[in-house]
Amino acid sequence: MKYNNTIDPIEARKQRMARQKGSLGALVGILIGHAMILLGAVFITRAIFGFLEQDMLNSDEPPFAIFGMAAGLPFIILGLFVHTGASRKFTGKLFSSPGIGSGTVLFTGFSIGAWWGVLSLPAQGALWIIPLILTFIAGLLSIYGIIFRIRKSAKHNMLASMVKDGKITTAVITDIPEIDPSCGGLIGAITVKFTDMAGVDRWVQKVGQWKRVDLPKTGDKVTLLYDPQFPENVSRIWIGPSGSTSITDFTLWHS
Repeated sequence: MKYNNTIDPIEARKQRMARQKGSLGALVGILIGHAMILLGAVFITRAIFGFLEQDMLNSDEPPFAIFGMAAGLPFIILGLFVHTGASRKFTGKLFSSPGIGSGTVLFTGFSIGAWWGVLSLPAQGALWIIPLILTFIAGLLSIYGIIFRIRKSAKHNMLASMVKDGKITTAVITDIPEIDPSCGGLIGAITVKFTDMAGVDRWVQKVGQWKRVDLPKTGDKVTLLYDPQFPENVSRIWIGPSGSTSITDFTLWHS
């Protein structure tokens, strides 16, 4: 095996991750993860009703639902791993999911499996309440997801306007949490100090996410974008790596 020690492995890794952002392969991975989570949830809920069906029919034969119970949980766990990994490649962030989240997919699968199961029973009785509740939860999660995406889109539009009309300056990190050596990164608050156009020193705390290789430390200089008319408005302040000038740069660290 040949090794090339003329290439910085950290820089090569960053370039590889940059190529994966928004890629078709990562998107396919997200869809596969969603499909696995959905099927796993359907299998598990249908299996529960399968056992109820066996009791109602007084059957001694092992129900087909045993397969669903055995396959459902591994499908969900593996699907979550696939979805999380593909989402990280697609967005370039530690915990970020484009489109609908895995929770919505999970409860959609639970509700589908519950409806399938309850309709297969010889007598439903009050069991109708189970798929109704699961469908209600799935609906709430879907609505929350839509609202979250709308707010995220509005925030993106605000940032686009700020990059054009706002003020970019240098800030200094005054506080950032320490992380355990085993952690792959940090999701938490960072405090930075900057001086506005009027010469007033200001401190701002923002919640963001960093991979271990990109994690800054106290005393490091970063780039800060703010509204010069309202420098006290924290919601209109973004921080990014030193030298940041674009929307991509300023969204890199923000969760």
